[in-house]
Amino acid sequence: MLVQGMVRHLHLQNSSTATRLPDADGVFPATALWRASLVVVDANTLRNDIIYACRHEGKPTTLVNGANSGMLRLFCARHVLEEIKEHHREWCDKEDVATAAFVQHFNASYAPLLRVVRQVPEGLLSAEEQDRVEKLRGEDADDIPSVTLALLLRAFYMSEDRKAIRAVYGREFSRDEVRAWREVLSAGGDAGAIGTLFHAGAMLTGGLGLGIWGIFDKLTGSLNPWLKFLIAVVLVGGGGYLYHRMPEERRVGFRNGVGQAFSVVGAFSAEYVQAIARVDRALPAVPSWQQLAGEQQRRTVLTRACVHALARAQGDQSAEELATLLPALGVGQSAPLVREVLYKYPECFEQVYRGRWQVGTALVRAKRNVEVKGDQPAQQSAQ
Repeated sequence: MLVQGMVRHLHLQNSSTATRLPDADGVFPATALWRASLVVVDANTLRNDIIYACRHEGKPTTLVNGANSGMLRLFCARHVLEEIKEHHREWCDKEDVATAAFVQHFNASYAPLLRVVRQVPEGLLSAEEQDRVEKLRGEDADDIPSVTLALLLRAFYMSEDRKAIRAVYGREFSRDEVRAWREVLSAGGDAGAIGTLFHAGAMLTGGLGLGIWGIFDKLTGSLNPWLKFLIAVVLVGGGGYLYHRMPEERRVGFRNGVGQAFSVVGAFSAEYVQAIARVDRALPAVPSWQQLAGEQQRRTVLTRACVHALARAQGDQSAEELATLLPALGVGQSAPLVREVLYKYPECFEQVYRGRWQVGTALVRAKRNVEVKGDQPAQQSAQ
């Protein structure tokens, strides 16, 4: 209950936080602590989420709150924005929602958080994945870029289109399973919150330990190392002697305090593992890098690995930095080869600074006003 209460409190705090915009160069805020959960959204998902916000006085949804806190990372293909632009008025008419409110919520709360992949690289899927995509092509080809993106990123695909979901996951989903997926989204947000709290505790206790050691090191810095070691042994021994000289009730209180601290750490660890496991179970199964290396060309494998790794990186990366993040692929993956891939797909890899990349383009930037112009959703950088 302690962990859940603290998580709810952190979510409540995050819900009142102003939307974090990409900077003036379109660089998305870095994930400072724990890993972000990747989510690919389709147009219907965004439509439903925005309409919900319109009906609840702009209250941040799970999607917005998780993405704004950095616990979720939202990606979409360009066709999603085109569909919103084309159909948002009829959606509003059907749902009896003011068009201006829909546009305002999209521009203010959703557009700053979306990483738009202007063109999803083709030819990177395995034979089995491509077969599923080709089956979808005969049913609803419009969703192919989103499906492909979810597979390349190995991201949670947030959609209510069961045909598209089947193409991503390779099996049929019931309507009840599709409805239950928002719980997985909540788990991704909870994992980030628990990780943040756990990391903060570790930083605090670690900082205290480093502070004590820093004071000791400063006071004994000019001494012989063996003498420093002897002094440390004496101090530790003295601490043990003082502990044994304490009255029994004080020693019991000390042991109880230490035990409670370890219990809290254990509770955070268990909750974090469970939340991460729920998210991981909702990720599509994809071939291993060794499998891909056995059936695809080397540059194809490297390109897919760059998409996968860069989307998960804490922030923008150079080719040299990205090369160190790649897993063992069984193909060439040096920094010059990585740089070649990054330059080859500018519609996917956004060069935000000279020699530094991220996956996806920002729709709005910090120094630009997010305005409602007429009744059109923001389309700035994605076109």
